[in-house]
Amino acid sequence: MTKVLVADDFPLVREGFAAALARDPSIRVVGFAVDGVDALEQTRALQPEVLLLDLRMPRMSGLMALTQLTVEMPHVRVLVVSDLEADDTVVDAVAAGAAGFISKHITGDDLCAAIHAVKRGEAAISPDLLGHLMRGLRRDSGGVVAAATNALTVSELKVLRLVAEGRTDKQISATLYISPRTVQSHLANIRAKTGIARRTQLACWATEHAVT
Repeated sequence: MTKVLVADDFPLVREGFAAALARDPSIRVVGFAVDGVDALEQTRALQPEVLLLDLRMPRMSGLMALTQLTVEMPHVRVLVVSDLEADDTVVDAVAAGAAGFISKHITGDDLCAAIHAVKRGEAAISPDLLGHLMRGLRRDSGGVVAAATNALTVSELKVLRLVAEGRTDKQISATLYISPRTVQSHLANIRAKTGIARRTQLACWATEHAVT
């Protein structure tokens, strides 16, 4: 059973999310938050595995709450659900620690799938938002792409390709017949060479720059 906390300032939106998630028996909504401050307090109290978080909320924005949650409770996977679709918004959310970013236009089935994906440690980005993330990463990465790609070893490239496919460390270990510790070592090297810390950003970077 995956415990989910829903944070959105509109009651009708909260009810809609709850109704969509209720169709999946393996997901249980444990509570609701009405703003960023409430999201922090409810997450501390209820300890959900996944926080479904809107970005535009009163008292404290979702982005500010996300930044604090990443530091305080990194074990909670935060799935941003928003109608804000600017390049900077998507990149800022991912950089702040979001495990995924999906549009409010998503279907109920896709919402449940995204929750299961982030719980497994995978990335969840709506296809219609992927372009925003890639453009933002391209803008931020500047001219370092070629140098970073050339600096990666064959083994590191294999790991990066599997990260881009959404594989977990355990799955990468099994696929490449290497230990989880070796996978983590390769990922540390990849992060150092690319300058990209977040797993979701690495996946998008690899896709954007034809590493996959």
